[in-house]
Amino acid sequence: MAATASVNRTAPVSKSIIMAVLAIVVMAAEQDMSDHPVSLTVVTGEFRSVKGNLFIELADEKGAVLYAEIHPVTGNTATVRFDSLLPGPKAVRLFHDENSNGTLDTNFFGIPTEGYGFSNNPRSRFGEPSFRDRLFEHQTDTTIQVTLVHW
Repeated sequence: MAATASVNRTAPVSKSIIMAVLAIVVMAAEQDMSDHPVSLTVVTGEFRSVKGNLFIELADEKGAVLYAEIHPVTGNTATVRFDSLLPGPKAVRLFHDENSNGTLDTNFFGIPTEGYGFSNNPRSRFGEPSFRDRLFEHQTDTTIQVTLVHW
């Protein structure tokens, strides 16, 4: 009696099918990441005085303000955390309202007399830096340092 061997035969899988499946998996993973909330921590400091308030504004890539907050200055540095944000470009601007009058004070020439700063720490000779210069990519939990400018 002759022994027979069973052979498991499957249809060959084409490379294009494998590539299509991989593309779908990658796109699904990217979609999942883009909907996953992330946090942003903003650290600033070197306050000239430990009084007044820190005004901070967080905007999305279109310039829409997501958060505008006021925090009392209680030390030489401040840390502000924003949670449950959607990933995507963001911009931060802030100032130290030393005298708690609710505005960024300026001198006779319009030069700020209180500390201020922006995400990416752009330099600007006259006026506020462009919004584009302040935008940064925010895809994962991130901490940024914003340097206060004093004239």
